Amino acid sequence: MRLDALYEKGIRILTLTWNYENCIGYPNIIPKYRQKGLKPFGLDVVSRMEELGMIIDVSHLSDGGFEDVFSHSKRPFIASHSNAREILNHPRNLTDEMIRKIAEKGGVIGLNFGGEFLQKTGRSTVEAMLPHIRHIQNVGGHEVLAIGTDFDGVEEDMEIRGCQDMPYLIQALERHGLSASEIGGICYENAEKFLKRYWEN
Repeated sequence: MRLDALYEKGIRILTLTWNYENCIGYPNIIPKYRQKGLKPFGLDVVSRMEELGMIIDVSHLSDGGFEDVFSHSKRPFIASHSNAREILNHPRNLTDEMIRKIAEKGGVIGLNFGGEFLQKTGRSTVEAMLPHIRHIQNVGGHEVLAIGTDFDGVEEDMEIRGCQDMPYLIQALERHGLSASEIGGICYENAEKFLKRYWEN
């Protein structure tokens, strides 16, 4: 399996699908694929990734594929760049059940800065991120949320265009009453704890 070669080259996180069907499974962006689960080879991939110590990323994966990862995985997994479907009903965002299941497994969710995943206007603003942050925390707990950005996949005018603009988000979180520990968790501590949890087990 090519996973072994990727692991030898240092790859430690793999997103199972993008916006198209592949040999592993199906994307959530195409309605006819949304409820389809992982293919038999996809189940083998999940199993082998966990044996190797590679982190499974379910962002972009169909809802049915998500359920298969949850059911078959023995280790925590992540959604590297996904928001809350309850706040914006977009298929790339996570349902409350998905958020809870990621938290239950000990995984993390990386906030996506892409405007089409934040609000109906499609603009990427810090204010539009805040409802997703609060909702994911309320549903999954304060240790489930991290920063995902999707800087390499979004081509639009964003208030946060790179790491140099991240203080804008921190300032907004402070204005909205998040504690220093909550902000530290979102910015790096939750992801750091997840990685330690994953590779120490």
